[in-house]
Order: sequence, then structure tokens, then C-alpha cells
Amino acid sequence: MARKKRLLSLTKKAFATFADFVLILFCLEMVLLSLEFGFHHTMDWRHYVTIPAYFLCFYLIMQRLTKMNNILWEYSGGKAFIYLHLSILVSALTTFGLSVATFGYQKWELAFLAISYFVCYSIVSAFKLLILQFYIAKHQRKHITDEPIGNTNNTLIIGAGWTGTSLAKAFENDHSIFKPVCFVDDNPEKLGKRIQDLPVVGTTHNIVKIVNKYHIKKIIFAIPSCVSTEKKRIINDCISTPCSLKIVPPIQEMVDQCDQKAIQPREVRIEDLLGREPMTFDMESIKDHIRNKVVLVTGGGGSIGSELCRQIAKYEPKQLVIMDIYENNAYDIQLELVRHYPKLNLEVSICSIADYERCRILFDTFRPELVFHAAAHKHVPLMEHVPEQAIKNNVVGTWNLCELAAEFKVKRFLLISTDKAVNPTNVMGASKRCCEMVVKYHAQTCPDTVFCAVRFGNVLGSNGSVIPLFRRLISEGGPITITDKNIIRYFMTIPEAVSLVLEAGTFSKSGEIFVLDMGEPVKILDLAENMIRLMGMVPYRDIDIVFTGLRPGEKLYEELLISGEGMRKTANKKIFICQQIDVEEDAFIGNLNKLIDLAKANKPEDVIGQLHVMIPTYHNPSVD
Repeated sequence: MARKKRLLSLTKKAFATFADFVLILFCLEMVLLSLEFGFHHTMDWRHYVTIPAYFLCFYLIMQRLTKMNNILWEYSGGKAFIYLHLSILVSALTTFGLSVATFGYQKWELAFLAISYFVCYSIVSAFKLLILQFYIAKHQRKHITDEPIGNTNNTLIIGAGWTGTSLAKAFENDHSIFKPVCFVDDNPEKLGKRIQDLPVVGTTHNIVKIVNKYHIKKIIFAIPSCVSTEKKRIINDCISTPCSLKIVPPIQEMVDQCDQKAIQPREVRIEDLLGREPMTFDMESIKDHIRNKVVLVTGGGGSIGSELCRQIAKYEPKQLVIMDIYENNAYDIQLELVRHYPKLNLEVSICSIADYERCRILFDTFRPELVFHAAAHKHVPLMEHVPEQAIKNNVVGTWNLCELAAEFKVKRFLLISTDKAVNPTNVMGASKRCCEMVVKYHAQTCPDTVFCAVRFGNVLGSNGSVIPLFRRLISEGGPITITDKNIIRYFMTIPEAVSLVLEAGTFSKSGEIFVLDMGEPVKILDLAENMIRLMGMVPYRDIDIVFTGLRPGEKLYEELLISGEGMRKTANKKIFICQQIDVEEDAFIGNLNKLIDLAKANKPEDVIGQLHVMIPTYHNPSVD
């Protein structure tokens, strides 16, 4: 088989060379004949034999030098035609010189140089283009005959700019995945025109009509620079059709990833539908803040903690220490960081933040300068059943770390908090509000360390968040369960949340809480319906949505500020600072000790009662 293929390849090369020789020989003889009549000069047989022989000899040499005989013209581009042009030009010039040396200079020879070059290049290149067009037409006919009626690969490309036209060109000869049919574009100068031999048939406001008119089955969103609000509108229109949808990633995502996969059309993610403008961060300040520092991340194997570790590793810390109680997650992030940052000084310790003695050993051993505290129990319904565990882990753990940060003179201690700590309606939120108060207490009493917190909303794709839950329910055939059809939440991506944390740490002062401008809230019902459509199904037909009623401690909407907390802007327009309300130190310590004693005694009802005493804004909607 291999020998047969090699023989076929050699035959094709020989035929291509022979065809070139026949065409060039024909052109040269015609040029000589026309010059003989044009200049009224009688040429003998030597001119008709010697001059073409010179030309063809040097053309053959140029073919070898440029490796033009190895070019498959059916797959060729502009570079192949440059080589052809160069070969014919060199052959014509050399032939002119040898002709003058052989026969002496005659007036018609200069005309021969110019005419032979133009005629030979025109005829041979036309022949090559004919081969190219014949191959394309043959290939397209093959795919058309192979594909079923009502082509399942008919593709609409949104955006007739550089990205969209490049994709159209990439798929013009291979319709096995996408068969580009038309463009839509909002530039009025492009409407009605043909680009890459495809019509621009309308704007992004006509997507649904165009899908029906042109029997579109697939859509590629190819505007990587599109602003988020427009992208949200366009993608919502796309997922309202029965078409499958791919998206070329935003420019910032391509820049961040810098690999081949990053620039290929990918599945639409739920964050593409948030309509949020990408946030910018002061990377230089973050780098200066972290470089050559010993950094400790608690909960380093979790969703937020692991992303903190990834981003911190980029900024060349002196040492990165990861603390986590769950060994599997800690092991995963350890392997990832070792693979991507082989020079990183990395330490991983399995430890509970509630274990004071073990934590003290870690602080004494590594002497961290920066602490990012991301370890916590955060599952709202589960913590309602075991409030004492929320206190033992979240509150006691935060107290332990703050005490050690003060003792070992850590430069900055930053708590990862949540919007559920504001006017809490559940144990988890109340425990995190207690954590904020612990941090504030140490900010008031420990001047050598900056104690601060970052408060934000739901993080897309984090462990236990709604996105993975909905995805699993859809893949299992449904139904999706939602507590209330009017429930809304703020969302951000994990990289956004972590970048906020890191930048907040660069200019934080003791006692501050940083809050992110999270854009418009998202209705959970809309989120569920969009996820069903993104997975190629129809809400309420393929996947049902069931409303179960609010769970214990759940709000219809979340808040980011407690009454009395002032808000002011920072250099980053997406980050705000609220000045946390001072705590009465003696009363707080007394109440905190009582809360911890009740938790250790495993008295859940008394724990909840004490939380109400410590946090007047804590209330249970089902009881109130």
C-alpha cells in the first residue's frame, strides 16, 4: 500500500512538471513566432530549439531550488505563486543573457524577455488556479453528496470581521463539522456584501429569522472583542433557537491562556451570559505585594483557595504554604503547582484551622508574612442542622489564626467573607459575620498586623455552587429544583474573586471590609432556563423546573452592606471599602467565649440563641 501511494505521488509530480513544460514550450514558441512576424526578422530553427531549451533547463533548476515540485497545488496558497513567479522570472532573465551570448544582441530579444515572462507566468499560474478551483469544487460536491438533506452542519457565523472570515476560510473545504452558510454583522457597510464568498444577510437583531430562512443548525459567535452587554443579548437570542452554539473566547481569555486551544471556538459558558464587563486589576501592585514574601493560604485546596494559590504562584513569592484539612484537594493543587511552577518553594500541610497547637507549629516554622484565610464550612442548609460545627470551624478557626497572626507579627491577614454575613438569615452567614467581628477585634487591639476582610457573592463553578448542581441535574434528566421563582443572586467568576482579594490586600488598612461591584443580579430561574438551552434541550419540555420553597435560612436576595457601614471608592472602580462597625472589646470577648463554650458542649439551640445575642441583625425569616 505504501509503495502504491509513493508511486501515485511520483506520478502526480511528474505529470505536474510535464504539464508545466508543455505550457511553457507552447508559450515560448508562440512568442518567438509572433516576434519573427512583428520584427520582420527571419529566425532559423536554432532559435526555436535553443531558446526554449535554455528556458526550460533553468525553470527545472529553479523548481528544484524552490522545491516547487513538492507543492500540492490543490492545497497551496500565495507563497506557492511567489515561487512560481520567481522561477519564471529567473528563467526568462537567464535565457535572455544566454541568447545574447549565443546569437548576439538583437532588438527582438529584449521584447522576448518581457513578453515571455508575462505570457508564461499568466498561462502557468492560470493552469494552477484551475487545478485549485477544480479541487475545491470537487471537495465541496463530495461533502454535499455525502451530507444528508437539510444539512446538519449549516453554520451561521456571527461577526464578519477578521475572526469570522478566518473561520469561514478554515471550514470552506471541510464541512464535516461546520458548513459556513452566511454571516450576520452589525456594520451597515457589510450588509448585503459577500465576504469569503458568503453573504452578509442581516444584523444580530435578525438571528432568529435568519436561522429559519437559511436552515441553520449551528452558530459560531466570532466577535471576541464584543462588549459584555451586547454579547449577553446576542447569546440569549442564539440559545432561544434550536441551534448548537460555539463561541470564540474573549480577547482577555486568549491573552491569559496563550495556547492553541484558547483561540478555538468553545462551548458557551454560563459566565458568558452574565453581561459583566471584564474587570481590570493592578497587577504590578499585586506583584510587588507578594514577591519575595512567605504567603500562607488556608483552605488552599478549595475553589477560592486553589485559585488564590495559582495566582500567588505567578507573582514569585518567597514561599507558598498551603493549609487544608482535605488531603485530596491539597494533593491536587500541589501536583498542579509543581507541574506549572517547578521553581516555586511550596509547602503543603494537612491541618484543621480549629487545631490551635498544630497551626502554631506551622506559623512558628514558616513565619508567614501574608495570610489569606479561605478555609470555612460554607454550605448553608447543612450548617442549619449542625450550627455548633459552623462555630467550631469558622469562628474558632478564625480566632486561632488571628491570634497567631498577631503573635508572629504577620504583615497582613485577610479573611474571605461572604455577602451572607450581612443581616444573616442562616447559621453559615451568622458564623461568617462572627468571623468578621473577630477580625475587627484584632484590628482594634493588634496594631502590628493589618486585619481586613473581603466580602463578595456567589462564585461561578465553586464547590457546592448552583452551576455544577444544575449541570448534574440536567445531565441526569431533571428536574431542576429551585426554591423560589423570584430568587436572585449576584455572581462573579473565581478568577475575578481572587484578583479582588489580592488587589484588596495591596492597599488594605486594619478593620476594613472590601466589597466588589458585582453588576446586575441574576435571576436563578433565568439561569436554570439558559443552562438547559445551552445543553441543547428545551426548558419544561425536555427538562422540568420545580419550585420547592425557600430553605431554612435562605434569602430571596443577598445584601453587601450592614446598616451603619459607610462605603467609599478605591482606585479600582469595581472595588469599594466599607468601614466595619467597631466592636465593644470586653463585651465581644465575653459573648465570643460563651458562644465557643456552647459549641464545644454541642448545644445547637443555645448556639443559635447566642448568635442572636451577638448579631442583632441575625433573624430567621421562617420564624419572624
